[in-house]
Amino acid sequence: MAEVIFNETYKNAHAESRGLFVQRGSKMTHNTKEILNREYGYAKNREAEQVRETDVVNAEYIITMTDAQKNEITRQYGHERVYTLRELAGETGDVDDPYGKDIETYADAFSEIRRLIQKIDNFEKYRR
Repeated sequence: MAEVIFNETYKNAHAESRGLFVQRGSKMTHNTKEILNREYGYAKNREAEQVRETDVVNAEYIITMTDAQKNEITRQYGHERVYTLRELAGETGDVDDPYGKDIETYADAFSEIRRLIQKIDNFEKYRR
């Protein structure tokens, strides 16, 4: 959801989602598709991708949902431009993962992620 929200919020800035621990062949959940269709009228169904060293090296920013993810990226790749979404939005704490929960939980996660993405001053020049 965060990738789509970011790309819908900012022009000339592009986000790509990657996972630290991806199950090969996994796809977007039904609830994620439902929320994205409801909010934006589309949901591209693509397979999840594992983060690779080239992704980290080439990224201007790496944005994670949790401190644990941030710490793992930093530990594995030593990248200095790793931030949590809340950190970039001027807040603290993790964004809760709605995986496996009901559609209302996904809707709440969507709203929270969108709110945080819209607060990121670093990307204001790219706002649509």
